[in-house]
Amino acid sequence: MTTAQENRALVLEAFDTLFNKRDYAAAARFWSPRYIQHSAHIAPGREGLFELVKAAPATLKYENAAIAAEGDHVLLHGRFTGNGRPRAWIAADIVRIENGLLAEHWDVLQDEATRSESRSGLPMLGDRFPDPQAEPAPLTPEAARKIVAPLYEALNEPAQKDVAALLAQACHDDYRSYSTNDEWLARDQLADVFRHIGGRIPDLRWAILDVLTSDNRIVVRGEASGTPVGDLFGAPATGRSFRTMSIDIFTVRGGKLASAHHVENWLGAMQQIA
Repeated sequence: MTTAQENRALVLEAFDTLFNKRDYAAAARFWSPRYIQHSAHIAPGREGLFELVKAAPATLKYENAAIAAEGDHVLLHGRFTGNGRPRAWIAADIVRIENGLLAEHWDVLQDEATRSESRSGLPMLGDRFPDPQAEPAPLTPEAARKIVAPLYEALNEPAQKDVAALLAQACHDDYRSYSTNDEWLARDQLADVFRHIGGRIPDLRWAILDVLTSDNRIVVRGEASGTPVGDLFGAPATGRSFRTMSIDIFTVRGGKLASAHHVENWLGAMQQIA
């Protein structure tokens, strides 16, 4: 059986490896494959936690202020900064250890209060209040448009563009484009899809109609239009054009796109060209 001191050291090293060093291979040695997640904002299992961190800004950091252990449970009091939100998070994390691995987790999160907001006159963590300039400004629709612009430029007449370069400008190397909740394409695979569609629809246009932001996420309502010259998802070209809606939900990390979940009404497009 591990001691309280060993458990404290294990959890601190695990948090530093995952949240600060972003070393996912090394972090997998700390978290159980059967990890149980009770947090309301994190998807189940070890994979849900790792995917959350991968999608977070590169500025994300964890700072521990206090830690206690009893039996197989460890309690941490710390701060998550650079999380892409207007405020840092003050976190109380409870971790259960099993066979030397982090096996179960609960948390309580609060936005960190400023000096003027603290009725006690004391900081929520440690002996200092947050620097108002330390946290990144909220993502505005105007900034969001600049971030997504190269991706949509790659969708306008793709056969005439350097699609790979435009996607590299907008997206991280580990970018994932989800067409379902589970299936995704890497950035290079997505470039191939753009080029393929551009070959079938040389005059493809993809307009940005609306942009909404929430924390580190961007929602784009778009409109695709064009006239296919080849089969479109099995529907033969007829010389008719289409105009259809798309919805994209992007996650931003460090000023570039980390992932997207998207839906396009291709069935409606095929009905228009029939």
